[in-house]
Amino acid sequence: MKDKETNEFEITINAINRLTEEDAKSLLKLTYGFVNTAMTENGGDKMKLEVVDKLSDIYKRIPELNELRNR
Repeated sequence: MKDKETNEFEITINAINRLTEEDAKSLLKLTYGFVNTAMTENGGDKMKLEVVDKLSDIYKRIPELNELRNR
């Protein structure tokens, strides 16, 4: 299982390195919005876990974003 996690991590890091400046800024804004909501709303730990899950899903989809942009 660790090999799969390591491979997924490396794939995502490589995909992040290929983001355009515009895409990277958009990702930072989105990340900040989710984190700000988690920290300032009254959802408690449940809300924070949901935000982490959402952000994880977003980062896992970055390779797809790069593929779509290259088409």
